[in-house]
Amino acid sequence: MWQRGLALVSTTQRVVHLTGATDLRNLEASGELQIPELLVTASDAIYDRLRADGAEPSAMPHSAVYERAVAFQCLGLLASHGHLGGEAASDRFFALSDRYFNDVRTGRHISPHSTVGVPRVRNVGGPHGL
Repeated sequence: MWQRGLALVSTTQRVVHLTGATDLRNLEASGELQIPELLVTASDAIYDRLRADGAEPSAMPHSAVYERAVAFQCLGLLASHGHLGGEAASDRFFALSDRYFNDVRTGRHISPHSTVGVPRVRNVGGPHGL
């Protein structure tokens, strides 16, 4: 269950996996940043947007679909503080976060392998039987 004050994306490795931003490992290794704290801030930002839209994130059974939006929100925060480029990079990362957030809200995030919304087949034998 996703709650405010807890990171939906909990590790730098997961952010790298979701975004491809491999230079995060160098930032974290340098001790310059506390990325777990930024992940909480990024998670809270997406959580608050959901609440503002009338959703209850803590009641969502599949809140993990918002991980990519949170990951890019975190990159946007890092870029806005000058750690991953400047303002242009920050704008790009926040735009990607918005895109993934909106994709989930409109249902465009469902993968072709998802079982959500797939009808059950009742007559598997077909008209010819087995």
